[in-house]
Amino acid sequence: MPLPNDRARRAARREMLRRTTGLALTGVAAPVLAQGGPGAAAARPAAPAIGTRVQLPAVRLLDGRELPPAYWRDKVIVIELWASWCPFCKRQNPHLDRLHRAHAGSGLEVLALSIDRSPEDARRYLREHGYAFHAAMFDERWQAAIGRPKGLPIVWVVGRDGTLKQLEIGEMFPEDIEELARWRTT
Repeated sequence: MPLPNDRARRAARREMLRRTTGLALTGVAAPVLAQGGPGAAAARPAAPAIGTRVQLPAVRLLDGRELPPAYWRDKVIVIELWASWCPFCKRQNPHLDRLHRAHAGSGLEVLALSIDRSPEDARRYLREHGYAFHAAMFDERWQAAIGRPKGLPIVWVVGRDGTLKQLEIGEMFPEDIEELARWRTT
């Protein structure tokens, strides 16, 4: 268990990274965001407040399988918004994959929602990296359920009770991702 000052130090590192992530993505994401669609600034509702009940929609995974909302019942779901072109996502995804592989059998699963223009870009990225976590495209149903704060990557944690437990905007450090496993027992 990390000491309180370790948490404060990591929180300060995350805040610095969040600020630099926003600056770095300005040039990378601007062409994508300017086209409208799920990532457009005008269509960006704030995320639900921590403790809010979240109604998760059905999801069609990139492998073609359909998961109904009932699939997530009594599970913890770590949802990541990502893109194949995002360097911060590229560093974070291996850690989320390890989290998914280690805890999927005990009721904590990862769902990565891509904002790539093409599902094939997302599929290719997932194949190249061999990730086991669930992956789908971010669409208006998911945006209505969890919002679309500014930034990338974004991680939401929805608990077994269906409420939003945690929201992280910007790249998470490996130890912070490992700590997400604590939600399995709540």
